[in-house]
Amino acid sequence: MNRNCRRVLFLAITCLLYLAGSAAASERATFDARSTIGSAPLIVYRIPNIGRRVIVHLYVDDVVVSLIGYGQTYRGFLTPGRHVLSTLATPDPTWSERPPTIVDVRNGRTYRFTAMGNGQGNLILRPLH
Repeated sequence: MNRNCRRVLFLAITCLLYLAGSAAASERATFDARSTIGSAPLIVYRIPNIGRRVIVHLYVDDVVVSLIGYGQTYRGFLTPGRHVLSTLATPDPTWSERPPTIVDVRNGRTYRFTAMGNGQGNLILRPLH
């Protein structure tokens, strides 16, 4: 292939990738806007002393909603009603249970928690007030 054909092909692929990413971002923004209506913010902080290589799996109603790494914070939304929150740390097998945190969610209220060890080898969510 000559040099001009390569440039045109590269430009075409770049444009297609840009358009595909733009469309996906627009769709995500629409979904995010719909998902926040009538819901309550959920924020989960991960304290650094559980370990650099430990990943916190955040569960809402037995479904993993996020993996929270070192120095990260989860920000999401909950629908009104009763929810069961729990966490599991990997790859450390010491924390194999997921002690539940029951939350009765009210519209518009912000729910903040810290993922931390409970001193008995489990990872828990401590509410912040």
